[in-house]
Amino acid sequence: MILPPSINGERLLADLAALAQIGRDPDGSLNRVAYSVADQAGRAWLAEQMQVLGLRVRADGAGNTIGVYGGAADLPPIGLGSHTDTVPNGGSYDGALGVVAALACVRALHAADQQLRHPVELINFAAEEATMAGGTTGSQAMAGLFDPAMFDKAAWDGRPVRQHLLAAGLDPATFVAARRAPGSLAAYLELHIEQGDVLTSTGAQIGVVEGFVGIRRYAVAFQGYANHAGTTPMHRRQDALVAAAPFITFVRNLAVEHTIVGTIGMLTVSPGAPNVIPGRVELIAEIRGPDPAILDAVEIALAERARGAGASFATVISKPPVHTDARVVAALMAACEALGLNCMRMPSGAGHDAMCMATLCPQAMLFVPSQGGVSHAPDEYTTPEDCVQGARALLAGLLRLEALL
Repeated sequence: MILPPSINGERLLADLAALAQIGRDPDGSLNRVAYSVADQAGRAWLAEQMQVLGLRVRADGAGNTIGVYGGAADLPPIGLGSHTDTVPNGGSYDGALGVVAALACVRALHAADQQLRHPVELINFAAEEATMAGGTTGSQAMAGLFDPAMFDKAAWDGRPVRQHLLAAGLDPATFVAARRAPGSLAAYLELHIEQGDVLTSTGAQIGVVEGFVGIRRYAVAFQGYANHAGTTPMHRRQDALVAAAPFITFVRNLAVEHTIVGTIGMLTVSPGAPNVIPGRVELIAEIRGPDPAILDAVEIALAERARGAGASFATVISKPPVHTDARVVAALMAACEALGLNCMRMPSGAGHDAMCMATLCPQAMLFVPSQGGVSHAPDEYTTPEDCVQGARALLAGLLRLEALL
């Protein structure tokens, strides 16, 4: 009797713990920022695990690591994966869980001496986090969505992205060679922590992602006049920060009104001295939502408000909402229900590599709970039970999708 493949939960958790030691700082935070030495060490660790299972492993021009577990037929692979890079001072689960769960699925097939008709491609995407002047860098390159102008943009540490690539041994001139043709993957599945508290607040064990919100960012600059803070009367001041303050609250109020999210996470006050009136304020305003029409309306209102206050307003990033594939979502829902898991359909408020894969193939995602909704922080935590359940759901979804395709 041939036993079906099953997840080795103990090994999955050991893999997750081993990966969490790479780039670990004494304060408990993780620093595997894209293309860094620690990031490359994490990628090498995963490549070694794939080679032990006999996968054919390669790296493309963008630094994505790809391992192929052979199939029984000459068919496009089904992709599984996520990313091992982190934000500065990040946590142990964001991206990493999806990668080790994908590895656990392949290990389950290998242990059962089973091949699917489709090959299975395990992908560790490069630079998913928004540290290289924008997120999902590796998957954008693979999907043909990467803008070469980003090479000369400032990365998280102020250096151009180009310098980070060269330091990691990557050639910007061949970076775009990572692009793959639509249809080169039969489908793509990704497991990820939710990074919010919808699942924990509802008691659901698994979220099946129906789509990804659109993301837009705007650079707004208010020009005033820097002057002595002690000798300039209040009525004669041209304080750029005072001019910016109503716009900051306007972003928040407009987001609430339209049931989306709005954030100002970057604010630069110049010249930045306590005894000088701010002469210039630059900020980045971000909005996220699933409906392009609502995002358009909010963008128009923000532009009018900024320009009406004498500020400049320019679009920095505009990523449209992306829907997951209905057939793949149905397969994942059926797989979760067959396992007896309490699952729910939900949108993703964050961008993920699966969003870019929609250009190449049908795709969908699974979410597992994030305790307290915490992510991008050392306190990020998903219980061992939820980690293993997520991997079981991913494997069940893979097998159901294989039968469907």
